[in-house]
Amino acid sequence: MFRDLTKKLQERFRLPKFPKEPIEENSLPFKIGSNISIKNYNKFLESHELSGYKFEYNDGNIFIIDMCTQVHEVVVALLQRYFNVPNGNEIADPSILVLGQPLHPSPNADGLKIAPDIAVYSDEAYVPRPPNTGLGPPPSDTIGNSHARIICEVAVSQNYRGLKNKCALWMSQQYVRYVLGIKLYDLRTTRNTHGQFNRSMKAKLWRQGMPTRKWHFGTMQKGSSQPTGCNARGNPEYQISIPINDVFYDPPIPAIGYVPLVSYPRPAILDGNFIIDLYEIQQIVLKSQPR
Repeated sequence: MFRDLTKKLQERFRLPKFPKEPIEENSLPFKIGSNISIKNYNKFLESHELSGYKFEYNDGNIFIIDMCTQVHEVVVALLQRYFNVPNGNEIADPSILVLGQPLHPSPNADGLKIAPDIAVYSDEAYVPRPPNTGLGPPPSDTIGNSHARIICEVAVSQNYRGLKNKCALWMSQQYVRYVLGIKLYDLRTTRNTHGQFNRSMKAKLWRQGMPTRKWHFGTMQKGSSQPTGCNARGNPEYQISIPINDVFYDPPIPAIGYVPLVSYPRPAILDGNFIIDLYEIQQIVLKSQPR
């Protein structure tokens, strides 16, 4: 009986632990915990999600899968600027909210909390807060704000399979209209004409109710020494277009009496698209990566 009680107490207070020595990128994924309950992982996540690491929970095992290196962060920052363009010069009260790593309930409904690199919301003036916090209906993030409609995930050390699985998980929540996943592969040993290491890069766009789209936009094709066609700004073949009005997706739910607001942002926002130029992402990566 005493042994059973001790085991229960250990499980109750068991949390992931960081190593004493600094973690190097080439050591990822790095395991920092095992036999961790979802409840304890969520507690850990709430205090460490913004620590400079990205974590993954897998059947009680906790891994560091990526790091907020400069290359990772410049891509995140550029994407955030793209999604803020329709807000114009509005600083204090924008119609579109672009946030980094807000916690959301996992669409798996297993109690796990997950966070994206970027989440794009509507201001609650246009999409009201759900009456209940969590998976809904309608769903929310973990503190009751309306669920993000657009998600971005950026992977450097994280492998592509892990990136793809997380993006697909987000898409299982129907209120997520688009998910953009970007994978930066390892540096090549060859250099371009500017003396920068060549690099393969891949973007994939998940679209609710529509087929996914994919782009190879690095300086070289993955697994090949052949260049990609992504070699100039403004090439429509390497631009990603996402309708802005999907940020304001908010269907009524008669069963619970949930009725969307009748107010909307100015038409100039609703009629346009977010345009993401993959050449600009390629260039900012090349400038920020090791030389």
